[in-house]
Amino acid sequence: MLDRTSNSYQRLADLLIGVKIAISLRAMAEHKIADKLAGGPMSAEALAKETGLVADPLRRVLRALTQYDVFRETIDGRFENTGVSECMQADADASLREMILFLNHDVSLRAWLKLEQTLKDGRSRFVEVNGAPLFMLFASDERLGEHFAKFMTNIYGPEAAKIAAGYPFGQFRTLIDVGGGMGHILAAILSVHQNLEGMLFDIEPTAALAKGFIHDRGLADRCKVLGGDFFVEVPGGYDAYVVKSVLHDWDDAKATAILKQCRKAIADDSRLLIIEEVVIPGQVVGNPNRFVDLDLLVHLGGKERTKPEYAKIMGDAGFSLARIVPVEGSFLSVIEGTPA
Repeated sequence: MLDRTSNSYQRLADLLIGVKIAISLRAMAEHKIADKLAGGPMSAEALAKETGLVADPLRRVLRALTQYDVFRETIDGRFENTGVSECMQADADASLREMILFLNHDVSLRAWLKLEQTLKDGRSRFVEVNGAPLFMLFASDERLGEHFAKFMTNIYGPEAAKIAAGYPFGQFRTLIDVGGGMGHILAAILSVHQNLEGMLFDIEPTAALAKGFIHDRGLADRCKVLGGDFFVEVPGGYDAYVVKSVLHDWDDAKATAILKQCRKAIADDSRLLIIEEVVIPGQVVGNPNRFVDLDLLVHLGGKERTKPEYAKIMGDAGFSLARIVPVEGSFLSVIEGTPA
């Protein structure tokens, strides 16, 4: 007999309204409510005055979020931060504000509402409902692009030092970061391994920004930056080819196409170093990366992969999977490949 007081029943009820919780968090993050509460408790009226919102619905949203310990309501009816809402502050060391704003943006929600169709044929509906691929939307919506860039920095920024120390990059003389973005990972690797010379390779607009980032890190004398398209050609002549958090953006066919361009460029004694999460089968309660995998499916048609799945796309591109090196303290691994 169904027990409405059971933990399982309550857990499912909480999951059922998850999207409403997320949209409420988006509204609070948009108006920086957690930042405004950093100085201490405030009434809904005071918060409304500072934000231009209406006090009554604001009070009700804050009150609803207290159910999940996002905020706390004092005995006199004011609201204050909890440890949870402090993570929403823009200047928090591990801020989740940009993640909240990006993952609950209209472009994301529209695509998620088409999940049922994706389940039927395996295709992302993102372009269909938004009119353009995600990365192309950044050109027309600067705020969306800014949210995404800060989201990526907040998530992957702390991983840079772990990656640099977690794999013996010092065995190489030269290294190219294919699809290296702004250069956070490459800069960390070069800073730790002083013998290395590097190249950052990404699309032209990103490469232009990366030049400034590399220069500001004092690495311009050891690191070149080149714009280009890794579907067309990848520069040759490097001892190691790093491909970090790139392949998971693409389906197997396009991920293989990227690796094929790397294979054309790489020497037989060089190494391919894919840096991604490797999915381990089995129940992993509390691992948010299982839903990151779904976001990749919904937004891009991409996926996180298991070891056999990496071995397959690497093999199809002319590489052999040599070993997987987990990065200590990180959810990422270095998947080492050798030319077959």
